[in-house]
Amino acid sequence: MGCPLFIELCAGTAALSLRYHAGRNARPPVSRMGAKTGYADVILRVLGLRPGQGHTDGTRYLWCEPDAGVRLLLHAYTDRELATAAADIIRGWRDEDPRALWERLRAEGPATCPEGLTAREVARWFYVFSRTVPQAQVRGATDSDFMGSREETPDGSAGRAISRASLAEKVSSGPTIPATIHPDARAIDPPTLPPGTVAYMDPPYLNTTGYAHDLGRDEVVRIARRWADAGALVCISEAEPIPELIADGWHQVEVTGERKGQRRTFSKQQAELLTMSRPPAWTPSIQAGLFQ
Repeated sequence: MGCPLFIELCAGTAALSLRYHAGRNARPPVSRMGAKTGYADVILRVLGLRPGQGHTDGTRYLWCEPDAGVRLLLHAYTDRELATAAADIIRGWRDEDPRALWERLRAEGPATCPEGLTAREVARWFYVFSRTVPQAQVRGATDSDFMGSREETPDGSAGRAISRASLAEKVSSGPTIPATIHPDARAIDPPTLPPGTVAYMDPPYLNTTGYAHDLGRDEVVRIARRWADAGALVCISEAEPIPELIADGWHQVEVTGERKGQRRTFSKQQAELLTMSRPPAWTPSIQAGLFQ
């Protein structure tokens, strides 16, 4: 099907939009706990979409993300000049000691956006975030707080750190995506939407360690119903079906076995289910046990 507007109501790194717009090899330039990179292909297939289709069809995007640091990343997706300038700044730090640079940039405080929407602030966020182990996410801090609450590994190069040259290349070589960015999905009252609109939601999973901008289950259900009433196909990722919506006639699809790439290591929640306002375009096959 065609999709004139693709919405991520808890965008994070917008991994699903990247895959939909730029194809199967598209992925965020930095990793973030909970990102849907490994499930992007199967979720798109369940929605009746395919990787790269967004660029072909001229799809536009709406991303809602409360964390200021992650919004800097999203703005880099939409503005090639901003991303290129940030990459040049990262390259300009090549002769500095990695640990000393990390400490200096982190000491400047939490990320700011939009007040701090400059190439230098984008570069600062990318560098510190890419060289920091995910302690803050485990503790429930926000990504914009990472400068003060995350920890680098003792040798000064975090387990997921990449070189400055590689980071700069990732930042500058990504696709340019036509998106509008909003800090709070709760504040949007959607108008009547064009046919084919998809609204995807990846909220903090129930009963798991979350983030400072958590949405409670009641809020998730309210937002989902609001966008469905406006005409969108709404799809929510969770570790379990959402009973309030299933009772309304919504549909559930388990995609746990369809993950591509590295398995989850930090999360206790290994199951991955989709709750959808309309029937899925495709469902994964379920292999029965030997003695069933």
